Amino acid sequence: MKEKVVSAAQAAQMVESGTHLGVGSGMDMNPMPVVREIIKKGVTDLALTSVLTGGYVADLLIGAGCVASAQFPQIVMDEFGLAPQFRKYSESGRLLNLETM
Repeated sequence: MKEKVVSAAQAAQMVESGTHLGVGSGMDMNPMPVVREIIKKGVTDLALTSVLTGGYVADLLIGAGCVASAQFPQIVMDEFGLAPQFRKYSESGRLLNLETM
């Protein structure tokens, strides 16, 4: 049987610049080790889709300059309010936003 468990660094190696990447879920169950490795790797031009809502990891990836476009119903930090990097990049026109339902 083929081994399916990989390290965070190995998982991040599967993400190349221009990849369509799905992340989720607000402030819970975020794959932080993988996201940190993606940022360290210097990936750019990601098409990010948040499932159901984007939260901390989406905001980190956007703030690190990894994301070119985001498709989302919302990207928030739950009880902490708006996602600051998402707002900053959206208002400056550096992030293409695609609304989804």
